[in-house]
Amino acid sequence: MRKLIVTVTLLYLTLALAGLWLLSGGFRDVAFLTGSAIGITLVAGIPAALIVAIVAYRQYNEWLVLVLLAIVIGSLGFVAKKHHDAFGSWLPSLPAGEVVSSGDATLSAHGGTVRYRLELHDAGGVSHREYLVVSRGGKERKIRLPLFDEARSGYIGPKTPADWIVLKATDHADVYRVETGRFLLTKKSFRVNLKSGEVTTLTAAP
Repeated sequence: MRKLIVTVTLLYLTLALAGLWLLSGGFRDVAFLTGSAIGITLVAGIPAALIVAIVAYRQYNEWLVLVLLAIVIGSLGFVAKKHHDAFGSWLPSLPAGEVVSSGDATLSAHGGTVRYRLELHDAGGVSHREYLVVSRGGKERKIRLPLFDEARSGYIGPKTPADWIVLKATDHADVYRVETGRFLLTKKSFRVNLKSGEVTTLTAAP
């Protein structure tokens, strides 16, 4: 039983820390760690699992082992579901090697300046990912956008950032509208919460 407790705890810590590292850009995105459902679940789950595991190990309590398993399975299942809803995959993956960028653009809104760009990772490959990278208040955040439905979706190199992406402010200080430019060869728009990382598709090309 104690071997099971140690194994489950170490496996959970490894998965949770790896997930936090990948999704927060090497723990640099503090807003993700403290303001997203995925980040909060993993950050809270790590000490909770450790405490229960230590007590269960010392007291050799089978009920606490069940509590530990519930924490591990429940939190990982919740995180996987949230990640799938946001990014279309159940698990985070390592960043792709080849990255092309729109170049930085700026937007003055709500008394501050937002610097942003679009990054295409492994464009044209089956593992392609597209990210909105936003910097404000000295902090940078990377948010995945579901731009290309197929790996073969095309684009033309941008002359200006607006050829690929345009960020527009809304009445809410954390919520912005994102629209694709003509050189991406796909017409889409999204509502993006820069604090939580939540992305809502508003319009999509047929």
